[in-house]
Amino acid sequence: MLVAVVLGNRLNDDGTPTELMLKRMQLTLEMYVKFNPDKIILSGGLANKKAGLTEAQFMHKYLMEKGLPTDVLVEENNSLTTAQNAQFSVPMALEMGADEIVVVTSAEHMSRSILNPIKLFQKHLKGKDVTLYGFCSD
Repeated sequence: MLVAVVLGNRLNDDGTPTELMLKRMQLTLEMYVKFNPDKIILSGGLANKKAGLTEAQFMHKYLMEKGLPTDVLVEENNSLTTAQNAQFSVPMALEMGADEIVVVTSAEHMSRSILNPIKLFQKHLKGKDVTLYGFCSD
């Protein structure tokens, strides 16, 4: 089973998306067409309390409005950091039966050395027979 995990980005005070969040949403739409995942975990909590909704809630609404089926979308509403994205999303993906995970984020996120999302996800997959991929923008 292929499960995608989309990493959120802090919303603006009025609940609107940042440019980076919109970039990740476009990337998610491209990933969906290219890989057709069984499930998509939308990972992001309430990083900005003024926004009034979690990053995952925003992503869910946005992607539904763009035509993605709601039964594919699963919210992870607790993470506030990239490390927590991995900590909370990996167990969800494993519980769903994932044998492949695609992490969707932006290129600048992937280029970080210490907090690289792929490294953080690998840490939580230790010992599991799961193939991990990164899918990011140019």
